[in-house]
Amino acid sequence: MKIGLISDVHDQIHNLQWALSELEKQNIDYIFALGDYTSSYMIERLQLKDVPVRAVWGNCDGDKQSMLRASHNENPHITFANGVFDTVEIENKKYFLTHFPDLAENAAKSLDYDAVFHGHTHHKRDEKIEVIPIVNPGKLAIYPHDEISCAVFDTQTQKVNFLIK
Repeated sequence: MKIGLISDVHDQIHNLQWALSELEKQNIDYIFALGDYTSSYMIERLQLKDVPVRAVWGNCDGDKQSMLRASHNENPHITFANGVFDTVEIENKKYFLTHFPDLAENAAKSLDYDAVFHGHTHHKRDEKIEVIPIVNPGKLAIYPHDEISCAVFDTQTQKVNFLIK
């Protein structure tokens, strides 16, 4: 199974559209959205046909009530966490999603998850804490540097493929 990873959209609709187009080419099965969407307009656009989206909140998400309304009205495939992290179980594997690297590192150290994903730093990350992969797909925002990226995590191989614009 392949999981598409995006983070730190910061209202960059063109970069979000690029990422979704690239992820669609990869035949992903899920999208994990790791925070900092900024507006409900991004939530309306955060979808591929029949691909479920699991989303967590970041530190720059604006009007969360509008985003939740958009997730119910415009994107029936998206499910938001109740807070800043979520645990997702798919095919007998357990994944930890958050925007925040400190929460991700603590989750990885617990050894309770098959992989851990976070955003926030705007920098790609593909490491292991003990045996647990910890991944940051980079960012779709235009700052602080020019590299725009998202990622695909293969659950069978536990390998990450970064897609760079």
